Amino acid sequence: MKTALTAKVALVAVSLAAVVGCEEPPTEIEGPYVPPQVKGYDGRRLIWKPRPEELKQCYEPDFSPDGTKVVASYRDGVFGRDADVAILDLTTGELKVVLEGNSAKRPRWSPTGEWIAYQSDLEPAPYIWLCRPDGSENQKLELGINEVYVPYWGPAGDKIYIVGHYVRREPLYALWYDLRTKELGVLRKPVNELHHNVAVPSPGGDNVALGLMERYGRHGHVVLALVDVDGSGFRVLWSEINENRAGIGNPRDWSPDGKHVLIRYEPPHGTGDSLWTYELKTRAVRQLTMCPPDEDVQIVPHGSWGPNGDIVFGTEWGWLYLIKAPE
Repeated sequence: MKTALTAKVALVAVSLAAVVGCEEPPTEIEGPYVPPQVKGYDGRRLIWKPRPEELKQCYEPDFSPDGTKVVASYRDGVFGRDADVAILDLTTGELKVVLEGNSAKRPRWSPTGEWIAYQSDLEPAPYIWLCRPDGSENQKLELGINEVYVPYWGPAGDKIYIVGHYVRREPLYALWYDLRTKELGVLRKPVNELHHNVAVPSPGGDNVALGLMERYGRHGHVVLALVDVDGSGFRVLWSEINENRAGIGNPRDWSPDGKHVLIRYEPPHGTGDSLWTYELKTRAVRQLTMCPPDEDVQIVPHGSWGPNGDIVFGTEWGWLYLIKAPE
Protein backbone atom coordinates (compact mmCIF):
# COMPACT_ATOMS: atom_id res chain seq x y z
CA MET A 1 0.00 0.00 0.00
CA LYS A 2 2.78 2.43 0.90
CA THR A 3 4.53 1.75 -2.43
CA ALA A 4 1.31 2.36 -4.35
CA LEU A 5 0.70 5.66 -2.57
CA THR A 6 4.26 6.78 -3.27
CA ALA A 7 3.82 5.92 -6.94
CA LYS A 8 0.62 7.95 -7.12
CA VAL A 9 2.27 10.99 -5.53
CA ALA A 10 5.15 10.68 -8.00
CA LEU A 11 2.67 10.48 -10.90
CA VAL A 12 1.02 13.69 -9.77
CA ALA A 13 4.36 15.46 -9.69
CA VAL A 14 5.42 14.16 -13.12
CA SER A 15 2.07 15.12 -14.65
CA LEU A 16 2.23 18.66 -13.28
CA ALA A 17 5.75 19.10 -14.52
CA ALA A 18 4.33 18.68 -18.03
CA VAL A 19 2.47 21.99 -17.83
CA VAL A 20 4.05 24.13 -20.55
CA GLY A 21 1.65 27.05 -20.95
CA CYS A 22 -0.48 29.02 -18.58
CA GLU A 23 -3.47 29.33 -20.93
CA GLU A 24 -4.27 25.61 -20.75
CA PRO A 25 -4.93 23.47 -17.67
CA PRO A 26 -3.06 20.16 -17.38
CA THR A 27 -4.87 17.12 -18.71
CA GLU A 28 -3.02 14.21 -17.08
CA ILE A 29 -3.45 14.33 -13.33
CA GLU A 30 -3.93 11.49 -10.89
CA GLY A 31 -7.47 11.52 -9.53
CA PRO A 32 -10.58 13.19 -10.91
CA TYR A 33 -9.64 16.46 -12.56
CA VAL A 34 -12.60 18.79 -13.19
CA PRO A 35 -11.85 21.94 -15.19
CA PRO A 36 -13.30 25.17 -13.82
CA GLN A 37 -16.51 26.54 -15.22
CA VAL A 38 -14.87 29.09 -17.45
CA LYS A 39 -16.17 32.62 -17.93
CA GLY A 40 -13.58 34.42 -19.98
CA TYR A 41 -10.67 32.35 -18.77
CA ASP A 42 -11.21 31.11 -15.22
CA GLY A 43 -14.40 32.77 -13.98
CA ARG A 44 -12.68 35.33 -11.79
CA ARG A 45 -14.49 38.50 -10.79
CA LEU A 46 -12.56 41.70 -10.18
CA ILE A 47 -13.43 43.24 -6.80
CA TRP A 48 -10.75 45.92 -6.46
CA LYS A 49 -8.01 47.59 -8.48
CA PRO A 50 -6.06 50.79 -7.82
CA ARG A 51 -7.20 53.97 -9.49
CA PRO A 52 -4.80 55.38 -12.12
CA GLU A 53 -3.50 57.96 -9.63
CA GLU A 54 -3.26 55.46 -6.77
CA LEU A 55 0.32 54.49 -5.96
CA LYS A 56 -0.42 51.60 -3.61
CA GLN A 57 -1.80 48.15 -4.40
CA CYS A 58 -3.34 45.25 -2.42
CA TYR A 59 -1.58 41.96 -1.72
CA GLU A 60 -2.06 38.82 0.40
CA PRO A 61 -5.84 39.11 0.99
CA ASP A 62 -7.71 37.22 3.70
CA PHE A 63 -11.47 36.87 4.28
CA SER A 64 -13.11 38.03 7.48
CA PRO A 65 -14.88 35.20 9.37
CA ASP A 66 -18.31 36.32 8.12
CA GLY A 67 -17.12 36.69 4.53
CA THR A 68 -18.18 40.33 4.17
CA LYS A 69 -14.71 41.92 4.28
CA VAL A 70 -11.19 41.28 3.07
CA VAL A 71 -8.03 42.44 4.85
CA ALA A 72 -4.94 43.00 2.72
CA SER A 73 -1.43 44.41 2.78
CA TYR A 74 -1.66 47.76 1.00
CA ARG A 75 1.74 48.78 -0.27
CA ASP A 76 3.94 50.34 -2.93
CA GLY A 77 4.61 47.42 -5.23
CA VAL A 78 5.20 43.78 -4.43
CA PHE A 79 8.41 44.40 -2.45
CA GLY A 80 7.51 47.80 -1.03
CA ARG A 81 8.28 48.29 2.65
CA ASP A 82 5.83 51.16 3.10
CA ALA A 83 2.93 48.79 3.79
CA ASP A 84 -0.39 49.44 5.53
CA VAL A 85 -3.23 47.21 6.71
CA ALA A 86 -6.35 47.90 4.65
CA ILE A 87 -9.85 46.42 4.73
CA LEU A 88 -12.11 46.08 1.69
CA ASP A 89 -15.86 46.03 2.39
CA LEU A 90 -17.33 43.63 -0.17
CA THR A 91 -20.84 45.04 0.18
CA THR A 92 -19.86 48.66 -0.57
CA GLY A 93 -16.56 48.24 -2.42
CA GLU A 94 -14.91 50.73 -0.05
CA LEU A 95 -11.23 50.21 0.78
CA LYS A 96 -10.14 51.72 4.09
CA VAL A 97 -6.64 51.88 5.57
CA VAL A 98 -6.92 50.95 9.24
CA LEU A 99 -3.23 50.86 10.16
CA GLU A 100 -0.56 52.94 8.47
CA GLY A 101 3.02 51.84 8.10
CA ASN A 102 4.89 49.20 10.13
CA SER A 103 5.68 47.31 6.89
CA ALA A 104 2.59 45.15 7.43
CA LYS A 105 2.60 41.94 5.37
CA ARG A 106 0.46 38.78 5.28
CA PRO A 107 -2.45 39.93 7.47
CA ARG A 108 -4.77 37.21 8.79
CA TRP A 109 -8.12 37.65 10.49
CA SER A 110 -8.74 35.84 13.79
CA PRO A 111 -11.62 33.31 13.83
CA THR A 112 -13.67 35.60 16.09
CA GLY A 113 -13.02 38.67 13.94
CA GLU A 114 -11.61 40.56 16.93
CA TRP A 115 -7.96 40.68 15.86
CA ILE A 116 -5.74 40.82 12.80
CA ALA A 117 -2.31 39.20 12.97
CA TYR A 118 0.35 40.35 10.52
CA GLN A 119 4.03 40.06 9.79
CA SER A 120 6.08 43.25 10.10
CA ASP A 121 9.26 43.40 8.04
CA LEU A 122 10.74 46.39 9.85
CA GLU A 123 14.28 45.99 11.12
CA PRO A 124 15.95 44.25 12.74
CA ALA A 125 14.00 41.18 11.60
CA PRO A 126 10.50 40.06 10.56
CA TYR A 127 8.13 39.64 13.49
CA ILE A 128 4.43 39.13 14.29
CA TRP A 129 2.10 41.89 15.44
CA LEU A 130 -1.58 42.07 16.37
CA CYS A 131 -4.07 44.90 15.90
CA ARG A 132 -7.82 45.35 16.10
CA PRO A 133 -9.78 45.60 12.82
CA ASP A 134 -9.94 49.37 13.34
CA GLY A 135 -6.15 49.52 13.72
CA SER A 136 -6.17 50.12 17.48
CA GLU A 137 -4.21 48.19 20.14
CA ASN A 138 -1.35 47.59 17.72
CA GLN A 139 1.18 45.40 19.56
CA LYS A 140 4.19 43.22 18.95
CA LEU A 141 4.08 39.63 20.22
CA GLU A 142 7.08 38.92 22.44
CA LEU A 143 7.91 35.41 21.31
CA GLY A 144 11.51 35.11 22.46
CA ILE A 145 12.78 33.92 19.09
CA ASN A 146 15.06 35.43 16.46
CA GLU A 147 12.66 36.08 13.59
CA VAL A 148 9.25 34.71 12.61
CA TYR A 149 7.05 34.70 9.54
CA VAL A 150 3.57 34.02 8.13
CA PRO A 151 0.99 33.96 10.95
CA TYR A 152 -2.05 31.64 10.76
CA TRP A 153 -4.67 31.46 13.48
CA GLY A 154 -5.73 28.22 15.11
CA PRO A 155 -9.47 27.57 14.76
CA ALA A 156 -10.20 28.46 18.40
CA GLY A 157 -8.40 31.79 18.11
CA ASP A 158 -6.10 31.03 21.05
CA LYS A 159 -3.01 30.03 19.07
CA ILE A 160 -1.07 31.45 16.16
CA TYR A 161 0.95 29.12 13.92
CA ILE A 162 4.17 30.54 12.49
CA VAL A 163 7.55 29.53 11.10
CA GLY A 164 10.75 30.94 12.55
CA HIS A 165 14.46 30.74 13.34
CA TYR A 166 15.95 30.00 16.72
CA VAL A 167 19.35 30.69 15.19
CA ARG A 168 19.53 33.08 12.26
CA ARG A 169 20.29 31.49 8.89
CA GLU A 170 19.34 28.06 10.18
CA PRO A 171 16.33 26.22 8.68
CA LEU A 172 12.87 27.35 9.76
CA TYR A 173 10.91 25.54 12.47
CA ALA A 174 7.13 25.12 12.40
CA LEU A 175 5.91 26.72 15.64
CA TRP A 176 2.82 27.72 17.58
CA TYR A 177 2.26 30.49 20.09
CA ASP A 178 -0.41 30.27 22.79
CA LEU A 179 -1.91 33.71 23.37
CA ARG A 180 -3.33 32.74 26.77
CA THR A 181 -0.23 31.22 28.36
CA LYS A 182 2.34 33.23 26.34
CA GLU A 183 4.04 29.92 25.54
CA LEU A 184 5.95 29.24 22.32
CA GLY A 185 5.97 25.60 21.22
CA VAL A 186 7.62 23.56 18.47
CA LEU A 187 5.23 21.82 16.11
CA ARG A 188 7.99 20.30 14.00
CA LYS A 189 11.75 20.70 13.71
CA PRO A 190 13.45 20.99 10.31
CA VAL A 191 14.70 17.62 9.08
CA ASN A 192 17.31 16.82 6.41
CA GLU A 193 17.82 20.46 5.40
CA LEU A 194 14.14 20.88 4.56
CA HIS A 195 12.75 23.97 6.22
CA HIS A 196 9.16 25.00 6.82
CA ASN A 197 7.76 27.84 4.73
CA VAL A 198 4.33 27.93 6.34
CA ALA A 199 2.11 26.06 8.82
CA VAL A 200 -1.65 26.26 8.21
CA PRO A 201 -4.00 24.63 10.79
CA SER A 202 -7.15 22.89 9.60
CA PRO A 203 -10.63 24.24 10.48
CA GLY A 204 -11.22 21.33 12.84
CA GLY A 205 -7.88 21.82 14.57
CA ASP A 206 -6.74 18.22 14.13
CA ASN A 207 -4.10 18.75 11.45
CA VAL A 208 -1.67 21.33 10.15
CA ALA A 209 -0.74 21.62 6.48
CA LEU A 210 2.97 22.31 5.97
CA GLY A 211 4.95 23.71 3.08
CA LEU A 212 8.58 22.59 3.02
CA MET A 213 11.49 23.14 0.67
CA GLU A 214 15.26 23.18 0.67
CA ARG A 215 16.38 26.35 2.35
CA TYR A 216 17.56 29.49 0.63
CA GLY A 217 16.08 28.55 -2.72
CA ARG A 218 18.37 25.62 -3.50
CA HIS A 219 17.15 23.22 -6.15
CA GLY A 220 15.55 20.08 -4.81
CA HIS A 221 12.53 18.94 -2.89
CA VAL A 222 9.30 20.90 -2.75
CA VAL A 223 6.83 19.27 -0.41
CA LEU A 224 3.22 19.63 0.70
CA ALA A 225 2.79 17.69 3.94
CA LEU A 226 0.37 17.13 6.78
CA VAL A 227 1.08 16.70 10.48
CA ASP A 228 -1.17 16.08 13.46
CA VAL A 229 -1.72 19.07 15.71
CA ASP A 230 0.53 17.52 18.39
CA GLY A 231 3.39 17.26 15.89
CA SER A 232 3.07 13.53 15.29
CA GLY A 233 1.97 11.64 12.20
CA PHE A 234 3.99 13.55 9.62
CA ARG A 235 3.08 12.45 6.08
CA VAL A 236 3.89 13.79 2.66
CA LEU A 237 0.88 14.60 0.49
CA TRP A 238 2.65 15.79 -2.61
CA SER A 239 6.37 15.93 -3.43
CA GLU A 240 8.36 17.16 -6.39
CA ILE A 241 12.04 17.17 -7.30
CA ASN A 242 13.30 19.30 -10.16
CA GLU A 243 16.12 21.58 -11.26
CA ASN A 244 14.04 24.64 -12.06
CA ARG A 245 13.34 25.96 -8.53
CA ALA A 246 9.68 25.35 -9.20
CA GLY A 247 7.07 23.11 -7.71
CA ILE A 248 4.18 22.87 -5.36
CA GLY A 249 4.95 25.95 -3.32
CA ASN A 250 2.91 26.35 -0.16
CA PRO A 251 -0.51 25.70 1.34
CA ARG A 252 -2.50 28.94 1.56
CA ASP A 253 -5.74 27.98 3.29
CA TRP A 254 -8.28 25.22 3.92
CA SER A 255 -11.83 24.86 2.72
CA PRO A 256 -14.27 25.53 5.60
CA ASP A 257 -15.22 21.83 5.72
CA GLY A 258 -11.57 20.74 5.95
CA LYS A 259 -11.75 18.56 2.83
CA HIS A 260 -9.49 20.63 0.57
CA VAL A 261 -6.23 22.52 0.92
CA LEU A 262 -5.77 25.65 -1.16
CA ILE A 263 -2.23 25.66 -2.52
CA ARG A 264 0.06 27.77 -4.65
CA TYR A 265 1.64 25.89 -7.55
CA GLU A 266 4.60 27.15 -9.57
CA PRO A 267 5.05 25.40 -12.93
CA PRO A 268 8.62 24.52 -13.88
CA HIS A 269 8.57 26.48 -17.15
CA GLY A 270 8.31 30.05 -15.91
CA THR A 271 4.63 30.57 -16.71
CA GLY A 272 3.74 32.04 -13.34
CA ASP A 273 2.23 30.82 -10.08
CA SER A 274 -1.39 29.71 -9.85
CA LEU A 275 -3.84 28.57 -7.17
CA TRP A 276 -4.88 24.93 -6.97
CA THR A 277 -6.92 22.79 -4.59
CA TYR A 278 -5.83 19.44 -3.16
CA GLU A 279 -8.60 17.10 -1.97
CA LEU A 280 -7.42 15.05 0.99
CA LYS A 281 -9.74 12.06 0.52
CA THR A 282 -9.14 11.42 -3.18
CA ARG A 283 -5.80 13.24 -3.59
CA ALA A 284 -7.31 14.96 -6.60
CA VAL A 285 -5.93 18.33 -7.63
CA ARG A 286 -7.63 21.11 -9.52
CA GLN A 287 -6.30 24.29 -11.07
CA LEU A 288 -8.37 27.34 -10.12
CA THR A 289 -6.58 30.30 -11.65
CA MET A 290 -5.23 30.45 -15.19
CA CYS A 291 -3.25 32.95 -17.20
CA PRO A 292 -5.37 35.45 -19.14
CA PRO A 293 -5.13 34.77 -22.90
CA ASP A 294 -3.31 38.06 -23.53
CA GLU A 295 -0.57 37.45 -20.94
CA ASP A 296 2.42 35.14 -21.04
CA VAL A 297 2.93 35.03 -17.27
CA GLN A 298 0.74 35.84 -14.32
CA ILE A 299 1.69 35.32 -10.68
CA VAL A 300 -1.06 34.48 -8.18
CA PRO A 301 0.83 33.82 -4.94
CA HIS A 302 -1.84 34.13 -2.22
CA GLY A 303 -5.48 33.27 -1.62
CA SER A 304 -8.05 32.82 1.13
CA TRP A 305 -11.11 30.56 1.22
CA GLY A 306 -14.22 32.34 2.45
CA PRO A 307 -17.13 30.83 4.40
CA ASN A 308 -19.55 31.23 1.49
CA GLY A 309 -17.49 29.21 -0.99
CA ASP A 310 -15.66 32.11 -2.62
CA ILE A 311 -11.88 32.31 -2.83
CA VAL A 312 -10.24 35.74 -2.82
CA PHE A 313 -6.84 36.17 -4.41
CA GLY A 314 -4.50 38.86 -5.65
CA THR A 315 -2.12 39.04 -8.58
CA GLU A 316 1.38 40.48 -8.84
CA TRP A 317 -0.23 43.70 -10.07
CA GLY A 318 -2.03 44.22 -6.77
CA TRP A 319 -5.56 43.64 -8.08
CA LEU A 320 -8.04 41.57 -6.05
CA TYR A 321 -10.40 38.96 -7.47
CA LEU A 322 -13.01 36.44 -6.37
CA ILE A 323 -13.39 32.98 -7.86
CA LYS A 324 -15.83 30.22 -7.00
CA ALA A 325 -14.44 27.24 -5.11
CA PRO A 326 -14.96 23.79 -6.65
CA GLU A 327 -18.25 22.07 -5.87
